[in-house]
Amino acid sequence: MEKELLQDVERLARLLLTPEQIGDLLGLDSEQLAMFSNPWSDVGKLYRRILSERAKELHEKTLRLADVGSPTALEQANTWLRAAQICIE
Repeated sequence: MEKELLQDVERLARLLLTPEQIGDLLGLDSEQLAMFSNPWSDVGKLYRRILSERAKELHEKTLRLADVGSPTALEQANTWLRAAQICIE
């Protein structure tokens, strides 16, 4: 994928859009869209990196709310903790 198109993908991925939504907005063909599923393609790496960055941001915000006693944030933080623990067991 060309650099300008990757920049457009990055901008839309930061909005947490799905590959299909990004493909529809950018007019990607089926071959370009399939590259999102390939973790070694440029767009696959970019998409996964952006999702991880956004997840980190959302986790940080949620944990700050949990620290001040938000019941919903506490519940979500506990869910993430259990999932992380399961990954290492």
